Amino acid sequence: MESLSITHGFDDTDRLVVALLYWEAFERKLRPGFSDNRDGVGVLQAAVRSDRFLVARSISRIVGVCGFHSTGAGALDLSWSLLRSRLSTAAALRAWLLLSPLGRAEKAGTLTLDGICVDRTARGSGVGTALLDAAYDLAVTAGASAVRLSVVDTNPRARSLYERQGFVPRNSGNLGILAPIYGFDHYTTMERGVCS
Repeated sequence: MESLSITHGFDDTDRLVVALLYWEAFERKLRPGFSDNRDGVGVLQAAVRSDRFLVARSISRIVGVCGFHSTGAGALDLSWSLLRSRLSTAAALRAWLLLSPLGRAEKAGTLTLDGICVDRTARGSGVGTALLDAAYDLAVTAGASAVRLSVVDTNPRARSLYERQGFVPRNSGNLGILAPIYGFDHYTTMERGVCS
């Protein structure tokens, strides 16, 4: 892998690349909210918030992103107004109803991560670790006491990475009858304490 750098945010020329990475990583969970992939990617392209992403770049391209919550908002603006600006009323209602259960709230005093995505060609090369390290540094700068994330039961590789990085399980839950819709049943919330 070429030299890797992590930056905070991206410019509008990178918006589609970030949306595509996010869609690739979370398509199984997000797809039920949209009639097709084109609509899903189009909404994500409009919804990604540059100031709430850490971006991993090789010399030539973006190879990974890590979204996070800050000041009451996550990495994606999936509000009714955004959905309605991109979709018909019926399609926006469908997306809003099916995506709302996936929302995650901030926890006071922690940096809550909102999705880590690594390009499939760069997996296993340290991009995920570099993004987690950058998130930790961001938490230190923000004065947070911990970095918090959730991992689903269908992604044991990610959970192993988080455990190697010092994240420990704090609680878990399940989707019950909604599991077949989103493609996973259980999730675990994990935290890594921040040393001050």
